Amino acid sequence: MRILKAIFRRLTGSDVRALRAEVAELKATNAQIAEVVMNLNHDIRSGSESSLPLFLGYLDRLRLDADTAVAAAETIERQLAEMRELSERRPEG
Repeated sequence: MRILKAIFRRLTGSDVRALRAEVAELKATNAQIAEVVMNLNHDIRSGSESSLPLFLGYLDRLRLDADTAVAAAETIERQLAEMRELSERRPEG
């Protein structure tokens, strides 16, 4: 815990901005993955029955990757909120 407190004391506004940019990039990647999954889902439903198992395996992997990316973005957002709260509590000087 002391290590985290030391990191938060050294945290600057540019660090928070950089983390926000990373979160925004993760959200954009999540949106792209979601679009690919939706398109694949449409292709599966409108595609032929013989190719269905191949698409289903690919779709499951993409869905798992999307879930992982969403969880990572949520974790980063929670950490940003904690850092913001700690930096607001920190006395100037």
